Amino acid sequence: MDLISQKYQKPSLFLEAGFAAFCVVMAGYNFFCSTPYYVFLSFLGLALSFVPRIIEKVLKLKADYLLRFATHLYILLTYGIGMIFNGYDKIPYYDKVMHTLTGVVFGLCGLIAFAFLKPGDGEKKDFDREEFPVAAVFSLGFATVISVGWEIVEFVINLVLHNDPQHVLDTGVTDTMMDMIVCLIGSLIFWIPMYRYCRSKKGGLLMDVFESFRQTNLLKHREKQGGSSDNRQ
Repeated sequence: MDLISQKYQKPSLFLEAGFAAFCVVMAGYNFFCSTPYYVFLSFLGLALSFVPRIIEKVLKLKADYLLRFATHLYILLTYGIGMIFNGYDKIPYYDKVMHTLTGVVFGLCGLIAFAFLKPGDGEKKDFDREEFPVAAVFSLGFATVISVGWEIVEFVINLVLHNDPQHVLDTGVTDTMMDMIVCLIGSLIFWIPMYRYCRSKKGGLLMDVFESFRQTNLLKHREKQGGSSDNRQ
């Protein structure tokens, strides 16, 4: 197991179990004190706790405990507190802060996708300063697509449940546009640690997530590709 990933094995498992327990407790609370809709959200959250493991299984990835930890923390903040606990309505500006965070997080996901799709051998760094503009635009585009996709999901939810998650009745298009704008700002903010990593391989916790995934999966993936290419030759 790689060093960065290994450090987060116990915290990741603890957070995963804690989020699952939170969902079960909230399901019981909402059953007696709220509506069936929030009971459904609670049980859906329990299913979401398995998302990192499912993605690893489907994509045949090695377990990366730092990535799991970051994923569960993001799900807890955006879905657990935001939706199950109804933090988007109870906590001032929580919605916009989480949409900004979403821009940062999916900017990181875009960078991981860029590095995964980019041709290269197992010894080469996944991108350097010369490739930063391409990686940055790819990362920004990835986060923007997620932002637009989420607004489409909220629109469809309103068509089915008529609960107006986009707040069209009281804000018109302002809430939807602000959500996309702050998500875009978040993905632009992510360029800062990305550039620091390109320049010095340092970028704080966010780029530690990328580096952990790089060590755990990308290098091994490229080593296999190199081996397959050598065998064909």
